[in-house]
Amino acid sequence: MLKSVMSGLISLSLLIGMDAQADDKDFLAAREAFRTGDSIALAEYSTKLQGDIWAVYADYYVLSQQLKQADPIAVINFLQKYPDTWLAEKLRGEWLIVLGQRQDWQNYQQFYTGLQRPQLEHKCYSYLARANTGDNTALAEARQELWLNTKSLPTPCPDVLAALQQSTILSEEDYWWRLRLALQRNDKAVARSLAGKLGIDLSYKILDQIYTSPSVYLAKPDVETAIGHELYLSALARYSRQNLDKAVNYWQQVENRFNQEDRPYGWRILALLAAKRQDPRAVDWFKHSKTVFWPDEDKEWAIRSAIRIQDWSSVLAFINLLSAEKQQERAWQYWRARAMEGDSSKSKFVQAIFNGLAVDDDYYGLLAKDRLGGKIASRPQNYVVTEQDKKVVRDNVNIQRALGLYLLDLRTEAVREWNWALRNANDKFLLAAAEEATNVRWYDRAIYAAERTKKLHSYNLRYLTPYKEVVRGYSQELGVDPAWVYGLIRQESRFVVDAKSSVGAGGLMQLMPSTAQWVANRLKIPYHAGMVNEIGTNVRLGTYYINHVFKQLGSQPVLATAGYNAGPNRAKQWQHPTQALPVDVYTESIPFLETRDYVKKVMTNAVHYALGFGEGAQSITMRMGVKIPPRTGKVVESKDSQEQKQDVNTDNN
Repeated sequence: MLKSVMSGLISLSLLIGMDAQADDKDFLAAREAFRTGDSIALAEYSTKLQGDIWAVYADYYVLSQQLKQADPIAVINFLQKYPDTWLAEKLRGEWLIVLGQRQDWQNYQQFYTGLQRPQLEHKCYSYLARANTGDNTALAEARQELWLNTKSLPTPCPDVLAALQQSTILSEEDYWWRLRLALQRNDKAVARSLAGKLGIDLSYKILDQIYTSPSVYLAKPDVETAIGHELYLSALARYSRQNLDKAVNYWQQVENRFNQEDRPYGWRILALLAAKRQDPRAVDWFKHSKTVFWPDEDKEWAIRSAIRIQDWSSVLAFINLLSAEKQQERAWQYWRARAMEGDSSKSKFVQAIFNGLAVDDDYYGLLAKDRLGGKIASRPQNYVVTEQDKKVVRDNVNIQRALGLYLLDLRTEAVREWNWALRNANDKFLLAAAEEATNVRWYDRAIYAAERTKKLHSYNLRYLTPYKEVVRGYSQELGVDPAWVYGLIRQESRFVVDAKSSVGAGGLMQLMPSTAQWVANRLKIPYHAGMVNEIGTNVRLGTYYINHVFKQLGSQPVLATAGYNAGPNRAKQWQHPTQALPVDVYTESIPFLETRDYVKKVMTNAVHYALGFGEGAQSITMRMGVKIPPRTGKVVESKDSQEQKQDVNTDNN
């Protein structure tokens, strides 16, 4: 029998209309036998499960145990028996690692062509396979993807880099660029190896000095050689994080001793750091560095720096530096139009951009509607899922397994099966799947399905409102806008009651334990750690806290939303020290990627929830607060409070 994981759920067989087959206990037993390495029991349960929806798991478990010794025929048979399944994709990926380790390059390429979602490890083995079977283009492609990759690389990728260095593909300039990156990330071994390739003896002593005492090196620079330039730039990058003003002074003293290629790079180092700290000098420094090669993410920092100080000519100039593909993104279309609003000669062009954006009702679409002088009055009409739509979904074996795994409380496998089943789905299938997920209270996957539609939509499914009595009750008790609270919960947890983040935030409203304890103390209610996952307790504590932050931050919804995600001190820190900022400017210039995206989505969610609650026409700008006032005072808050949610995300795009 299916394990009951929540009260009132109907059986899977009734839900999706499939015939009850082998007892689910056999599947769970097979899973446990695989986990413990009991091959005899696994074989027994595998036989029992043949013809059942769980047979693919049983066969996967059996083959997976023997994969290192398996032959291609066994793998081919599995892939042919279970095509278009998540486990077929998973097994193919695992088998490719085995083939790569065996250096069986001929078979590797044959199996690799069927992999739909290759990881970098698979790609690196593919480069090696192609290079070893006579494909002369493989290493050239690898150079583009790997040589300037600053991230930690999986096992086969260093072999690709070694092959590159043995080839004639790399230029001297390539070595200098990779050396620069190695120095920037303090990868001493790689830096010394690359320097050796360039005929330079780079000592650990000088590398240690740059890492531990960069100011000492900057005070007595050796910038007469190419390696001296690179060491100086590395020290500059490190010291600028300690003292930006002094780093700038050091740089200005020596920049004329650098060539036309290296000088802009020095300014780029300073500009990027300044941008992340919302230092207005960043814009001018970016202008000094614009001749150097930039990735788009650096250019986006430049744009946001110019937006922050409302230097609209620079905003346009930096947007024009983006790749053609990047310029078409909705964010940069919106800001291009915003930057041209003051030019009457461009009014028709500006209106055309806003009209194009306003067709959709995402964050930038809603902002565009506001710029055009309108409001969003209602949601589009919901598509009504038909019985035929439901039948197609219920007959899909991948959906059957996903729902079954969810009801068995095997969430990780369930999510993977669900996402796989929906990867190429049409709108009708997506909405029917969303409805089925809603029926079993699998709200996060219902939203996942509903928000992927292209033409047919159901906003009732996209913006679900579970736990209405609890959420609206506590919201109204505290005078907090229920649409805002729902918008926050949707973004925080997608209504997963026991959701837990990597830093320990838990429950529907993703409260840090220290925050939950603090609020409980304020409310004079007993509290223990497990209470954060109780629906009523979590919403009660969370609504109290968001209301507290709201009042702390001048009753500004955007500040409170940012403060809930990253901590009130940070939200206040991001206010301009002396002047009010348009709310879209404040939001776009938030230096944390997650918080910036979070604020946009929460406020967009709130608009749509308000429409669903019948609150009348909505303006996202009015809901966000129009203007963010200048910073005053300081919020005093515990170090281990809600602010810790974003401690790991302080220096990203």
